[in-house]
Amino acid sequence: MTIPQLVERGIDIIKYIPGVDTPGDNTKAITQSKPSWKHFPSVKANDPIDQTANYAIRPTHKFVDIDFDCEAALEHKYEFFSGGIAQFGRDKEGHTLYEISDPKPFTTKRIEFGDKCLLEMRGAGCYSVLQGRLTGPDGKAEVLFLDDNNDQGSLTFSQCQDSFYNLALICLLVEGYEGTLNNYLIRTVGEMARKKVPHKTIEGIIERVLISIGREGDKREKMNSVRGILKGEKYSTIEELSWTPLQVEQVREVIAELVEDEEEYKKPQTMEWTALSTIIETEYDPLVEIVEGMLTPGLWFLAAKPKLGKSFLTMQLAHAVATGAEFLGRKTITGSVLFVALEDNARRIHSRAKMMGLDKCNNCYFTFVSPKLMDGLEEQLIQKAKELGDCKLIVIDTFIRAKSSRKKIGGNDSYEEASFLIDKFQRMLIAEDICCMANTHDKKEKESKGDDKVNRMTGSAAYQGQDGNWRLDRRRGGNGIDDNTLFTIVARDLPEQEYEIKLNQGNWRMVGVAEKGEEHDKMTRNILDCVQILQDIGGDVKTVELVEKMRQSNFIERNPDNKLMYERGDNNVKAKVKSMKKRGLLVLSGERYAAFKIPAIVVEDPPQEDMDYYGRTPEEDQHIPF
Repeated sequence: MTIPQLVERGIDIIKYIPGVDTPGDNTKAITQSKPSWKHFPSVKANDPIDQTANYAIRPTHKFVDIDFDCEAALEHKYEFFSGGIAQFGRDKEGHTLYEISDPKPFTTKRIEFGDKCLLEMRGAGCYSVLQGRLTGPDGKAEVLFLDDNNDQGSLTFSQCQDSFYNLALICLLVEGYEGTLNNYLIRTVGEMARKKVPHKTIEGIIERVLISIGREGDKREKMNSVRGILKGEKYSTIEELSWTPLQVEQVREVIAELVEDEEEYKKPQTMEWTALSTIIETEYDPLVEIVEGMLTPGLWFLAAKPKLGKSFLTMQLAHAVATGAEFLGRKTITGSVLFVALEDNARRIHSRAKMMGLDKCNNCYFTFVSPKLMDGLEEQLIQKAKELGDCKLIVIDTFIRAKSSRKKIGGNDSYEEASFLIDKFQRMLIAEDICCMANTHDKKEKESKGDDKVNRMTGSAAYQGQDGNWRLDRRRGGNGIDDNTLFTIVARDLPEQEYEIKLNQGNWRMVGVAEKGEEHDKMTRNILDCVQILQDIGGDVKTVELVEKMRQSNFIERNPDNKLMYERGDNNVKAKVKSMKKRGLLVLSGERYAAFKIPAIVVEDPPQEDMDYYGRTPEEDQHIPF
């Protein structure tokens, strides 16, 4: 990237001559008369670069300049502000420019301890030298252009502000360090605890303070001291330090910014009550099925080990819903689709769609950057869905990329934290009859033969308890990538199901109901035979029709005079049909009320030699990003 490319991106840059447009040796103060900083003409993309001139950025609410003015800020900047558009200043550091995905007006945020500036967040009305001479013997500003394709270059305003204040508090506590470390921790940790800063946040801040004051070797001992302070019932305050009243107030203002959002969590929600009689008497609409018998509205998770084909499966699902095509042999409800592809870019999606042979469609929309959950993602998704009017499916690939790093309660992946993170989004999806499928990975743990498959997914048990889970598992004891994959469905409103599917050239195909390791019992085989016969004639089957066919075929008692065996046969068939529906051996047809059928099975193409996992031959020199 170059200065002209920054201009093309929409960044406001000005050019001036030091000593001509500025008084004396002051290379920053453009003479206020003709013209002022505010009215200095902007550089155009096709202007030639003048090596004798200075170039300065005029930040805006969309393009924000973070000025790291102290050693602690520079030391910890990458822990809070990774990526960016350009890094500039002395030695190509000191400033980093970020793009804000949801710009909001703000006044310049300047963090000071006494009269020393430690950190700044600059927007409209500020000016920063990008390249050229600076005041002083070593005064030279240089720019390092960062990767234009870096998906970390864009931040939400909330992310930028949260990172700014976390780093600001670290800088203040490093700058204000005095006396013995134990006494200092008692007062600073106590102050943060009194102001209700989350304990995990306090621990993270103190860990970084210890590094910056040269006490990293005492980290284990001192962090135990911090936890001891947090367990206490009474806390000290920073007023007990020798800081001036101004310095105390400056630190407290930053702490207040860190805990401002906590009040939202504490607001009690009004409870509404409905009598059971009212619920029973109410006629509710039939359950919407995005994919027949497989997917309903709400928050769902697709879990599997890396590189097993999750992205292909959700891409196939998205295209099926957008076009109204079948998905793994099941009918889909047609509607618009929003696909948040946080691990991909447009080039990769183009390659994947081409390999899968997908038709063009104008109602499947992709984005490659987004705010985080609890930082605006939910609201933007639901707002876009309402604008479209017919949105039925949202895909987030992957959930970990969309998960907020902000800690409200508990620790990483605690049940309480996870529930708070996704509760609001899940309720919004249910209210709009929209399904969100979020891709996630398995935990990095050794599997045991009898473990719960759903429990393998990364994250809290709160994710497993949402509206449904899909998961993919490679068959045990097979011959590798050519084997079928187990596709398991566990949901609140659907029976548990398990199928065998197979990936070929980027497309998943239904092979059939997964074998459990034993042959079907005689009753099951007889029912499947009769259902298939009736299904070939009429398309679907009702239980009363199946019972009659079973009697005609002498599979159950056909003589009504033998009342006991006659009724037992009837009851056995009904019970077995119910069980087979739960196992996925039979599914509702959707044509006649309560009618069912055998799920469709796509006949597998015969294996082709010398093909890899994606169906490519060695001669095909095509890069398929995953």
